[in-house]
Amino acid sequence: MSTEQRSLRWGFIGCGKISNDFANALKSVDSAIPHACAARSLSSAKEFAATHGFAHAYGSYEELVGDADVDVVYIGTLHISHFEHTVLALNHGKHVLVEKPMAMNSKQASQAVALAKEKKLFLMEGMWTRFFPAVQHVREVLAAKEIGDVHHVNADIGYYFAPENQRIWDRALGGGGLLDIGIYPLAFVTMVFGGEPVKISAVGKLSEGGVDIYSSVTLEFSNCRFGTIEYTCLAQMGETVTIIGSKGRIHVHSPAHVPTQVTVVKYGEGEGASSTEVVSKFPAPEPAANTTPDNFHGSSGFLYEVRAVTKSILSGELENSEYPHSESLAIMGIMDKIRNDLGVVYDADAK
Repeated sequence: MSTEQRSLRWGFIGCGKISNDFANALKSVDSAIPHACAARSLSSAKEFAATHGFAHAYGSYEELVGDADVDVVYIGTLHISHFEHTVLALNHGKHVLVEKPMAMNSKQASQAVALAKEKKLFLMEGMWTRFFPAVQHVREVLAAKEIGDVHHVNADIGYYFAPENQRIWDRALGGGGLLDIGIYPLAFVTMVFGGEPVKISAVGKLSEGGVDIYSSVTLEFSNCRFGTIEYTCLAQMGETVTIIGSKGRIHVHSPAHVPTQVTVVKYGEGEGASSTEVVSKFPAPEPAANTTPDNFHGSSGFLYEVRAVTKSILSGELENSEYPHSESLAIMGIMDKIRNDLGVVYDADAK
């Protein structure tokens, strides 16, 4: 890609629900060009291309990565295919943004990162929450130590997933709560404390098919710091994040994975002093005029991730500092340990 080029031509691997929502966000970024999309059937790809304004549609992923005009590939396929499709795109010289989780386990994730570095290509796992203005605000409050030394982070997430939702309940498709939704509260803990807990303890329940239904996880860090996360596939949870410090606390309001409101409480100093509370609101971006209905709440927030990826690639970066390779690998390692405690084993673990 020429250094003078100030736009990116996007290729999509997968034309499902999440890709629909991401394509909607793409329309709000002037430097993002919807160039090509590919699905398992050409008819699906053509329909997606017509809906979202892609210039080309392909009936195979190999054709898409073989398109010399594709600069960056967005991967919105099932979890079990993320690693395979990432490797496919990287081996054809494409930058990659892959939906979370970037792989099924640490081994796959490490191989993908190593390949990206070898090819000198940008790679990022799509932890879109990290780029929301509300989360950027939280990071600024933490960096300024406005709530003092942080001792605890608690985060939860939960939804009701119908029994016929194979993506969640089929182990062969990479089902289970941790990789799909549990990764969100986990990423809040690593954002605050880093990715090297000294102890991880997880309890939970497996389905008859061998996927995790729910879990409660405690992550202990050095200097008496700890994080707790809870998730379930059976019911809607509050989905908030609370960060407790020595001088105050931060509350990320629900739904925390697409946050628009943050409350910062600062404890009063001295006996009888009252606390102060500041509420900051960050309205969700307005969708572009030509978008289709979103499948997932808050999907207009993909805009922030698109901007971040675009800036990184056009700046020649191989990873994004807000969500670097090291954090993706750390989270994947933590999830491997949690799955081991729960007894969740995927086919990819045997390879």
